[in-house]
Amino acid sequence: MKGRLKYLIIYFLFWLFFFIIQKPLFLLFQYQEWGKHSIIEYLQVCWNGISMDISTAGYLSIVVAVILLISCFTPTTSWVKSFCRKYTYATLIIVCLIIIADLFLYRYWGFRIDDTPLFYLKSPKEAFASGSLFEYFIAIVLFALLIGCTLKIYTHIDKKIAVFTGLSLGEAIPLLLLIGFLFVGIRGGIGVSTMNTGFVYFSDKTFLNHAAINPAWNFFQSLIKSSDFEARYHYMSKHEAELLIKKFEDKKDHESICIIKNKRPNIILLIMEGIGSNAIESLNGAKGATPNIDKLIGEGVFFNNFYANSFRTDRGLMSILGAYPAQPTTSIMKFPQKTESIMSIPAKLKENGYNLSFYYGGDANFTNLNSFLRNSGYTTIISEKDFSKNELSTKWGAYDHILFNRVKEDLGKREEKPFFKTILTLNSHEPFDVPTKKLKDPYLNSVFYADSCIGDFVSFCKKSDFWENSLIIILPDHCYKYPYSIENSNPYRYKIPMIWTGGVVNSIEKIESLGSQIDLAATLFSQLDIDTQEFLFSKNILQKNYSGFAYYSFIDGFGLITPNDTAIFDCAANYPIHNSDSLIPIGKAYLQLLYEDFSKR
Repeated sequence: MKGRLKYLIIYFLFWLFFFIIQKPLFLLFQYQEWGKHSIIEYLQVCWNGISMDISTAGYLSIVVAVILLISCFTPTTSWVKSFCRKYTYATLIIVCLIIIADLFLYRYWGFRIDDTPLFYLKSPKEAFASGSLFEYFIAIVLFALLIGCTLKIYTHIDKKIAVFTGLSLGEAIPLLLLIGFLFVGIRGGIGVSTMNTGFVYFSDKTFLNHAAINPAWNFFQSLIKSSDFEARYHYMSKHEAELLIKKFEDKKDHESICIIKNKRPNIILLIMEGIGSNAIESLNGAKGATPNIDKLIGEGVFFNNFYANSFRTDRGLMSILGAYPAQPTTSIMKFPQKTESIMSIPAKLKENGYNLSFYYGGDANFTNLNSFLRNSGYTTIISEKDFSKNELSTKWGAYDHILFNRVKEDLGKREEKPFFKTILTLNSHEPFDVPTKKLKDPYLNSVFYADSCIGDFVSFCKKSDFWENSLIIILPDHCYKYPYSIENSNPYRYKIPMIWTGGVVNSIEKIESLGSQIDLAATLFSQLDIDTQEFLFSKNILQKNYSGFAYYSFIDGFGLITPNDTAIFDCAANYPIHNSDSLIPIGKAYLQLLYEDFSKR
């Protein structure tokens, strides 16, 4: 066999073997899943993932193939070997970084690595705060071992097999044929569909499907598709989608329940980091973690069937403050030019005479948060830079009790206009660095700490002179993945509390109507007699005889919940996780119209 042909075949097999081997490494690293699946299922992961491994190996080999083809027409070949070596070294480093990062991130996020980490790397301190020093040490050791072993194998290939002669026109045609085969492998065969994650999905168990995905393919594919919004999730004509949603949404002019005494109260929006119903004992969650929240649930208006729209802070904030549904494959907060076009709760309140301020113990530039806050009209933004070093935790930023102390201090200053203060807590985020140790589980211990800070803050407000004319709204940005075995697609993963309390709340009651974070805007403004037409996706939950619905998104999928049914759909695999013949088309239409709106902003 000619030198170039032999080298290209072995080079492709080198990458293919490398990707096949990384699957057992991924499975071993996700040790919490070991007892749930059989050896046969793990073998199926490797077998069903081969098509995507072939595609990825083809992508990485095609550059070398083209160089080898060009070299057939050149008299010297020393440059070819040099190029292939440098290209492979660089590619191996990048791919090994992706694989090692994926091992750790999957344990936190529950989905294979995509371009999301690049978004968070704009604020390196916060991006690396989630991991412990031990985890980073293990990651470095694993990276060194992985890169060392693969480089050793490639070095052998480079020395023993990369032997090329000068002009070799006879190798050009076979090389062209091999390049053709590579393209077939890259696209996933000769069928109509091109390679996508659905190719490797084979089980009704989400983890096994995720394990079959090639992390490098998933990462680079997300980079390519990150701006292709209009073409995503196109299931039907726009007219069909709009007709489905029109029939589905309850557009009757229901009379609204009035739960507050004053049309222009002071408003404190308290957004809890990652504290969902799964952590709250009175909501059938973990025991003993939230005594103060449990108490507050019974002191005001409690929204019992309420859901987060996503699983990350940046998407949750856009759903809460911007009333904009979370997207499965990106975050609109990545795009300041798009968030500028979205009417938000703070912007609308500013139009109606409110003073705005935002409090967060971390970096306000994280995930483009600062640009969104400024566009929304916040004039005062308190963040990590406003606290001294001894007030900061070792990882994220100011401790929550320090943050609340700053809010208390500012609340002591008289304001001529009604105020809207937004507080985003921080320390119940991994790695759960909090100054108290009450519970064994690190997450629940951080929730207990946050709960104590919230309880103390509300007690302070009750004793203040502004309490009687104030509305305090408490809800989380998203839920944490607890219990740790819960699937990202599970509706319970998104069930959250929303509590309205304060001196202006005129009743104690439980609201059973379905809703989600995007509905806060219409619900709040209906109480304040403020127009809500600019909030396209928001619904007033406090309408009488209104049942409502809740939408949420996970990576490349969505859930749609109604009082009578639930649909969960995996868009990557193009199959329902929880089927509903009536709701799946409506969920697809909702997602399609969301992305059409997204692409035009």
